[in-house]
Amino acid sequence: IGAKFGRYTDATHLWLVGADLLFVKHEKETKTWNPVNDPNARPYYYGKLNNLYNLRLTLGRKKIITEKLRRSGVQVSYNWQTGPSLGFTKPIYLEIIYIEEPNNQPYLEVEKFNPDLHYIDNIYGRASSLRGFDELKLYPGAFGKFSFTFEYSNERERLKGIEAGAAADIYAKRIPIMAIYDDQSTNPKNHQLFLTLYINF
Repeated sequence: IGAKFGRYTDATHLWLVGADLLFVKHEKETKTWNPVNDPNARPYYYGKLNNLYNLRLTLGRKKIITEKLRRSGVQVSYNWQTGPSLGFTKPIYLEIIYIEEPNNQPYLEVEKFNPDLHYIDNIYGRASSLRGFDELKLYPGAFGKFSFTFEYSNERERLKGIEAGAAADIYAKRIPIMAIYDDQSTNPKNHQLFLTLYINF
């Protein structure tokens, strides 16, 4: 989700301010289902400790290379933006299977994922996505991005176009999205630097 506002300083240059809100995934996330295939169980990502949400507050500049109404009908611009990148982690909550003694009756408890206690054979599924928002943790950082914009609307008042570019977010320390285990050969690596290629319509 993003919003961007611009102000012309001359016929071909604009200052840009705005904000972006992103959901960041780790490349090692793999969707997992309950082994008994219970249709009521929600899928989850085994080994995932936290969801990462990224809020970018942006300041930048836009340069119009070709003007759409005077030339071929497509306005081509390039943009750069930079600013603070605020990462927020929300812990993952799961439904865990327990056995009630002495009747051997299974029951569920909602718990924050703990890699030392919770395994595929005792995880029933994902708990409500609203769980954990009162435990958000901030990871401050910074970002920069560069893009090209192609606007092809034939009306000046209505924008229609494609933006394609690259972005980099860097934080003061690694963000714990995935759990780290003793077996280093299969450990996912949590990142401090996130590189992104993107396209917006």
